[in-house]
Amino acid sequence: MTSILSAQTTKLSDQDLYTLGKTWGLIKYYHPAVSQGKIDWDAVLLKTFDNQSKADPNDIIMQWLSIADQSKFEEMPKKANECDSITVRNFDPSWIGTLKKIHQENKTRLLNLVNQPKNVGSFYSNPVENSIRFSSTNEKVYPNFSVQTKLLELFRIWNAIEYFYPYKYLLDHKWDDVLKKYIPVFKNIKNEQEYKAAVMQLSAEFEDTHTEFKNTYQYDVFGKLSAPFIFQIVDKTLVVTGVKDEAKMKKSGLEIGDLITEINGKPILKIIAEQSKYFSVSNESVRRREAYNYLFSGNSPAVEITGTKNNGKAFKTTIERMPRTFTNEWDRDGIPNYHLMYKGKTYEYLIWNEKESRLTPVFRLDDKVYFEFSSLKAGEIPALIEAHKNTKGMVFDLRSYNNNASLLKVFDYLFMKPQHFGIKTQADFSQPGKFCFVDNIIDKGYKYAGKENPNAYKGQVIVLINEYTQSAAELWAMIFKKVPGVIFVGSQTAGADGNKTFIKLTDGNELVFSGLGIYYPDGTETQRIGIKPDVIVRPNVESIRSKNDLLLLKAFELIDAKK
Repeated sequence: MTSILSAQTTKLSDQDLYTLGKTWGLIKYYHPAVSQGKIDWDAVLLKTFDNQSKADPNDIIMQWLSIADQSKFEEMPKKANECDSITVRNFDPSWIGTLKKIHQENKTRLLNLVNQPKNVGSFYSNPVENSIRFSSTNEKVYPNFSVQTKLLELFRIWNAIEYFYPYKYLLDHKWDDVLKKYIPVFKNIKNEQEYKAAVMQLSAEFEDTHTEFKNTYQYDVFGKLSAPFIFQIVDKTLVVTGVKDEAKMKKSGLEIGDLITEINGKPILKIIAEQSKYFSVSNESVRRREAYNYLFSGNSPAVEITGTKNNGKAFKTTIERMPRTFTNEWDRDGIPNYHLMYKGKTYEYLIWNEKESRLTPVFRLDDKVYFEFSSLKAGEIPALIEAHKNTKGMVFDLRSYNNNASLLKVFDYLFMKPQHFGIKTQADFSQPGKFCFVDNIIDKGYKYAGKENPNAYKGQVIVLINEYTQSAAELWAMIFKKVPGVIFVGSQTAGADGNKTFIKLTDGNELVFSGLGIYYPDGTETQRIGIKPDVIVRPNVESIRSKNDLLLLKAFELIDAKK
């Protein structure tokens, strides 16, 4: 069955639609009248799809330019640029010269728009006063699902990334090829479920762990039911780490610590290989992490699982699924409540403080001290550091999240002098596709971390990281890199750094991506690469079953070994 949209565009080849999609976006962001929001640019595109008499891309582009040129626009004063430099690694207008079926007159006009930008507005890209982030809040919403708007959706998303995604140059594939790949997909969408699956797959092409939807599409794509237990993936299998529905677990005979190797007869890694196409990930460490979102999802009431019991005995059983709320589960990542098994004793180091509704941020054992960084408060840092300044080593755990910039205070006690810890890129909205380098990450007031302190901490500093270390936590890791002799223990981090921003979709949903580029002072990326450990330590089946934190154990052993 051919969709309505496919029928409407039969006179336009996929190559023609590729040409129109790129050109529509260029005019949207560069033409003075269109970029200032003086024209309903969505309506112009939709009318083009409806008009079967015009199927020549050159004529269509000429008509688009004529419509834009006939509209009034405002003269805009050139804004003062506070950039240290401009990078054009995401910017390449040479494609204009290669357009097939487009006459030189139109090509010249398009080249003039991008090469001599004047009065470029930010109605579709940055309508918020003094903001440095991309914003598409002014995009139109179409509340009722319609296949006619879905190619518009593709063009909207693709062009937003084309001009305003700071890490486009790091993609494994050419962004132009993504547009070519998805034109036939979006053109043939027949219903809302197909749309949601298509837009999820398109978002995965960003290769950005920050990518997510404000309102999940996962119910429609994967199903509304999931497992009555929590779990953690390790190697080629997964370990059951907690119970959500005791009755369903008892009925199936499944227990905490059981290994699951197959779901409905399919190996875990094969399911991940098939389903991970719907999730945007910066690197392989996150690909398996994100499998928690879908491995047991479905609409059928039960699922068959195969695995191994704690005693090594193989089993096969059927387990009933339960309703799942994807976006608000406290156990979303399946991480168990770890203990520390150290020198023959078990220690509870993650203690929940009911009165303060947070984990107790500090745990001391002899001459070693552990800080659960996400629970720290800036006001308590001076007293905590003073109380533990004579320890042999400090461990800072970045496996969870804290974006409170005031925690920079901790570096006052770890650095002997201020340290410049990073730079960023932000979009130049007067020249879409170009990015501006700025010599700080947070703002000018936070360009440096630390202060002059000849009495800075002299013990061993160790930082714990893994695939859950993401975004602001990765920024903290970048700063910890400046601590003399610091050792990072764990595994590669998520590789998603830079403030989140979003594209407003045609149904009103928001598609999030990294809107700023974050770099070390020398320009080296953390995006996709993440922070790599000095000592690689990962949980194994045995440690997960016993809830033994191997990373903290290794950190304490490294401190013990320090002379």
